[in-house]
Amino acid sequence: MPLTWKERRTLRDIEEHLADEDPALAWLLRASGMAGSDRLVRQVRRWVLTAAVTLVVLGTILDVGGFVVVGILILSMIPVLLTMVWHHFR
Repeated sequence: MPLTWKERRTLRDIEEHLADEDPALAWLLRASGMAGSDRLVRQVRRWVLTAAVTLVVLGTILDVGGFVVVGILILSMIPVLLTMVWHHFR
């Protein structure tokens, strides 16, 4: 659920006061929030890459051209997928 402008302003004020009082703690809190989205992007990248490489290898071994084509298409879409995930959780 999105925050109202008053709630966002209040949170921004709290963050500014925290940064003034304890910059190290404020930095840790900001860094931990970003770590979750970075971890999600890495997980998505790992699963998509694994699926694509599996399709390409299976397609090559089994001589099924469709697997190879789909695997290559998925590999070409990895940057787009990661950008979408990263912007969604930013």
